[in-house]
Amino acid sequence: MKLYELEQEMPHLYLDMDGVQADLFHRVAELEDVKHWNDIKDQNEAITRLSLKGPESVYELFRNLKPLNGGQVIIKWLHDNNIPFTVLSAPLRNEPEASKQGKREWLDKYNPGTSHDAIFTKRKYQYAVTHGKPNVLVDDFNYYLQSWASAGGIAVKHSDGSTDHTIKQLEKIYEPYLKNHIG
Repeated sequence: MKLYELEQEMPHLYLDMDGVQADLFHRVAELEDVKHWNDIKDQNEAITRLSLKGPESVYELFRNLKPLNGGQVIIKWLHDNNIPFTVLSAPLRNEPEASKQGKREWLDKYNPGTSHDAIFTKRKYQYAVTHGKPNVLVDDFNYYLQSWASAGGIAVKHSDGSTDHTIKQLEKIYEPYLKNHIG
């Protein structure tokens, strides 16, 4: 099989932003005056409060998030192995446009070259399969991973504390393509 045929078969990778590349949940915990995201009694309500602060506040929030080390490691691994990817991130309810703009500017700073084709939707599962072939989603949120897998895609659970596990899963998925890129 020729290299271009393998590249056509390679599953496309979609990379989440919040919780994978950007530290939204630590920032929300700070805003809620608790130590950790898991200490928030009603996380859904906390996100709603955040989304009701207005477009400028939402824009600034996403624009100024700190990068997560694990996300940077994954991006480097993807670049080092010539694996194309697209950022796939859900916009914030009540202020989707402000959150998208803040996220695009964040991507321009921390993941240059990805904001122009980034996709912002809550319906991530729509990208799980292309022409009958499964794509890969790296995400931290079980809801998106479950709906992705149910739609026929390959779901990779990421936690910033277990980036090595994420990379090992990606190595297994992309092994046939990595070997052919080397030789």
